Amino acid sequence: MQAVLSLQLDDTVQLTPAPLALAIALDQSASMSGPKMRAARDGAIKVIEALDENILFLIVPFNDTSNVLFGPALGTPGNKRKATSALQRIDASYGTCMSKALDTIVTCLESEQARACKILFLTDGKNEGEPRARLDAAIERCRAANMSVSAWGVGTDWDAAELRHMADATHGSADIIPHPQQIASAFTASFQEMRKTAIPHARLGLWCPAGVTITHIQQVYPNIVACTSEPDATNPRQVLVSLGSFAAGEQRDYLLDLEIPVHEPGMQFLMARPSVLYLLAGGSEQVQKSTQEGWVFVQWTDNLQLAAQIEDHIAHYTNQEALSRNLKEGQEALVAGDVARATKLLGDALIQSEQSGNDKITRLLSNLVLRDAKGTIRLNTQADAVARKTLAINVGQTTKLK
Repeated sequence: MQAVLSLQLDDTVQLTPAPLALAIALDQSASMSGPKMRAARDGAIKVIEALDENILFLIVPFNDTSNVLFGPALGTPGNKRKATSALQRIDASYGTCMSKALDTIVTCLESEQARACKILFLTDGKNEGEPRARLDAAIERCRAANMSVSAWGVGTDWDAAELRHMADATHGSADIIPHPQQIASAFTASFQEMRKTAIPHARLGLWCPAGVTITHIQQVYPNIVACTSEPDATNPRQVLVSLGSFAAGEQRDYLLDLEIPVHEPGMQFLMARPSVLYLLAGGSEQVQKSTQEGWVFVQWTDNLQLAAQIEDHIAHYTNQEALSRNLKEGQEALVAGDVARATKLLGDALIQSEQSGNDKITRLLSNLVLRDAKGTIRLNTQADAVARKTLAINVGQTTKLK
């Protein structure tokens, strides 16, 4: 059995904004020299200038090593002047080891659990200076310390899979900055989103009766992200799923896969009862239990017509999963030079995105594949690296059922 849970933080509820801890991680490897390094410094300075005095901030440049350039410190006028002065002195050299920056940030901020901890991360290249396993371990440290990464790739020479994993594993985001002069606006917009955080460290509690097992759970809106659950030490029938932080009005949907016992036709049972655990400003944990409207029930039937029906939201998100798979496999085929397979998969993805109302993916795909008046699909040989990379970093983006 599958079920969709939709969670939204009511934007009419008056909440004190969560205190924020912000780390800025700037790639200073040799490939960043020149306009990219200057633009990265300027973008970081604009964010620092916008800090409030109650925001804790940290600046960590990295190449094949990392160091704390400034902080952790509160955003007072004096500290902001010192940080700006320090940023003016960094330059670009050596290679790229992303784990160094993430590990340094976790070490500095892991004790700040009463704050919403955010990392603004910028790179222009691949993590070529160390094994992928080392980066994965650093990302896991961020996840365990409740630190969310907003990962940005400037230019087109970075690895979308690395940044996408960095974002997905930490309940963050990832996107492209095509040109250096766009860094400042991207940083500013990202910081403004971080400031909207109302609830840090939210967790989903899922209680199930004996005989019912949750075999898989994943976020399916606004993007597809696999979730992990852990037992609740206080309730043997409940598991807990980390959700990251929520802003007022923010909605996320989750798809549950459930194994359920067999019963006689006509019988109805409760399969899952959700609740949300979260921190308010000040650090006290709250529990919001779902009303009965949000509980998951199942009813057994021997009517095959009823049994064959698929709930609209489940059908919609199942199609979005298929769209994401076609996008990933189509781009892999494109990189491998298999034009025929890439054309088939990306053409199927275009049709799926149109049918499901995923306007963003439809727009991005339209830069890579063309369709003539007869409906024949072909690859756009004129599509540039920015168009391909923009689609790659947005794979997994979904839309709500319309």
